[in-house]
Amino acid sequence: MFEPKVHQYSIPFDGSPPDAFDLARTALLSLGFEIVTDSGVELRAHGPGMHSNREPPLVGVSDFSLRVGGGTIQASTTLGGVATMTSFVYLFPPGLVLSLWGVSLVAGNDVQWTLPLFVAPWLLIAPFLARGLERRTTRAVESLLRGMAQMKARR
Repeated sequence: MFEPKVHQYSIPFDGSPPDAFDLARTALLSLGFEIVTDSGVELRAHGPGMHSNREPPLVGVSDFSLRVGGGTIQASTTLGGVATMTSFVYLFPPGLVLSLWGVSLVAGNDVQWTLPLFVAPWLLIAPFLARGLERRTTRAVESLLRGMAQMKARR
């Protein structure tokens, strides 16, 4: 259920590959990505991981592969950070409520039997949050590629 999705995107490109890769390299390094491969036609990077929904959307990518060739820029991304945050969004809030309820039962405290009902709305909220994280991340990838495609040859 929480397996990382792969997002692929390509856009026409007739500019300068070194300039385009400079833009991508700068953007990725500034977000904490580790460059794994950097050749004239391919840039591969490994992401730092997503730990909050307030982080820049590109950190939702765990593996980033960019290729230039044949008049296009192609990106293949693995949304590992998004998968991590999706599992957190689905599991942590209900798990917290249910564990607090269970601890109260074991401790012998007077327990509200309606407490588990607080989990029900989360079953509706979590999918919206998860889709929003994925959509923000894929849009950020596509925006980076559009920016790279605007890089024209050096004069």
